[in-house]
Amino acid sequence: MDNPKAGIIYKLADGKRIRIDVTIEVKELLEQSDRQIRSQRRKDRRYLDFFGGVDDLEAIAPQHEDTTDLVSEMESNAELYAALEKLSEIHRRRLCLHHFCGLTCLEIAKIEKVHHSTVSRSLRKALKVLKRYLSE
Repeated sequence: MDNPKAGIIYKLADGKRIRIDVTIEVKELLEQSDRQIRSQRRKDRRYLDFFGGVDDLEAIAPQHEDTTDLVSEMESNAELYAALEKLSEIHRRRLCLHHFCGLTCLEIAKIEKVHHSTVSRSLRKALKVLKRYLSE
């Protein structure tokens, strides 16, 4: 018995349209792949917009006059760094922007093009997770 077919219409670079008949399963896989690609593109745009919004990364990075100061600070904060590594990329980025760079939830939301309450909830969750890791 033949599998049911579905048509997919593609637009070529020269403007022509072609139709390809595929099985329903293949069409669903292609649609799922397309959704994942679009989602990744949105994430990439947010990431690029974030770095486009920060003019001078050196200005927000902590400055150390001596490497021994930096090493001793890193050793004293090793537990914190390990806990930060356990956070998701989004939580870690938002937490660093808020607490280390001094940006408000609204400023972070503008950079990432999300609602400020999303950033606020994310920060609360990140702090809760950090507390749990640091108390272990």
